Amino acid sequence: GGGGGGACGAAVALLSPWREVLDAASWRGLLARGVLPKLAEGMAAFRVNPADQKLGPVRGVLAWAGLLGMEQLAALLLRTFFPRWLAALAEWLGQDPDWGEVSQWYCGWKALLLRPAPGLIDDVAVRARFDAALHRINAALDAEQEPDAAAAREGGADG
Repeated sequence: GGGGGGACGAAVALLSPWREVLDAASWRGLLARGVLPKLAEGMAAFRVNPADQKLGPVRGVLAWAGLLGMEQLAALLLRTFFPRWLAALAEWLGQDPDWGEVSQWYCGWKALLLRPAPGLIDDVAVRARFDAALHRINAALDAEQEPDAAAAREGGADG
């Protein structure tokens, strides 16, 4: 499908009552067989584009945050979202970005992901991806602010 939020909302509403009926293992199995593959499929077409971001697939995944366990949600995002997110950031940082926009972009994504699923930040691998992004941003900012120092280091020690 198109990963539209409306369809996801309807599916969430349809499956929610079963959470109370099924035991935990059966519920996780149902999500793993019936829901996670569809969410991953929706994310397959997702592109991170700071200039023109389409959020449909990500919002579709986040619509399930209340029903998926944090472990399942984190695993899905680590596989389908964070590699592209970090790659887009690295590419953007190499293009002399507006640092205010970079900051807004980082904070916006973090808020978008954590608002429906605050427990995501407790996942060590998810936190590591956010930390990696901040590290890249800070390194790029440092490099931009100290071009003379970087040039001197690259030129070797004349002295």
